[in-house]
Amino acid sequence: MTTARDDAPDDALARADQERDLMIEAATLYYEEELTQAEIGQRLATSRSTVSRLLRDARAQGVVKISIQNPWARHSQLEATLRSSFGLRDARVLRSGRRPADVVLDGVGALTARYLHGALADGMVLGVSYGRSIAATIRHLTPTHPLDLVVVQLLGALGSDNPLIEGANLARNLAAKYGASYRYLYAPLVVEDPRTRDLIAQEPLVQDVLAVGRQADVALIGIGALGEEAPSLIYRGYLSTADVARLRELGGVGNMCAQFFDDHGRLLDTDLNRRSISIGLDGLKGIGQVVAAAGGRSKAPAILGALRGGHVDVLISDDEAIEEVLAMDGRGVGAGT
Repeated sequence: MTTARDDAPDDALARADQERDLMIEAATLYYEEELTQAEIGQRLATSRSTVSRLLRDARAQGVVKISIQNPWARHSQLEATLRSSFGLRDARVLRSGRRPADVVLDGVGALTARYLHGALADGMVLGVSYGRSIAATIRHLTPTHPLDLVVVQLLGALGSDNPLIEGANLARNLAAKYGASYRYLYAPLVVEDPRTRDLIAQEPLVQDVLAVGRQADVALIGIGALGEEAPSLIYRGYLSTADVARLRELGGVGNMCAQFFDDHGRLLDTDLNRRSISIGLDGLKGIGQVVAAAGGRSKAPAILGALRGGHVDVLISDDEAIEEVLAMDGRGVGAGT
């Protein structure tokens, strides 16, 4: 003989099965047939609040799994903090998700390419520097139509053994993306002494390209860090360990346009800055929009110096770098938003 007590477990299982079937049906109608919650309520003869609960349960129980197919998500709170704290025209901050450094670099390049493409228009002059962030940006540029641009090299040739980050190659590759023309700066990055630098800068071809660069509508530049050793592979052959130590003694934290600056963006009083051939930090002041791409926590002191010095209009970076920048500046922001 079966009692009501014996039937209870079976009844509970039946109700659970019915609830799950209802949940699956509600999720199917909502996510696949795109009915509203009110329409689903009518179809299932239940209330809108019950449909809302069923949809929440479907996600909680893994019946519905939602993923955002965008590997380069942005951190809007950090972007807003950068704009308000440093008077930037705009900012893009990658949510790095603790990815490897090379992946983060690629992501910063992707965000920079997206921003740059929206900033360019026919008739503009686009200045370009050198480095891995710039190379990553150019790789991600996928324009749908040509633009009538002039791409100009903003600083002398590196003589680097890596042609992928050499300024002349980057200028040519960027121009090719848009079917644009380009101007080379026929000069080395650093020369033996300031007098030689001045003589080369007075050469008509060099003088003309530097003048065009100073009047660019947009400049795409990197921000170099000054670590314990040479700032980057770019400066190998130009700087010794002693040179780097001396720059640090002077308060150096980074470089832009082949010139070194301190933690407030002030140009260092060093012979090295007077031996470089580029538009220089002062040359950035005449450019319509300076877009800087730099990522990684090690770049934070250099990024902060560039921001404090007012050398950047638009910054593209990653959340770990920017959290460090804000912490160093006494403006720490939670990363969970």
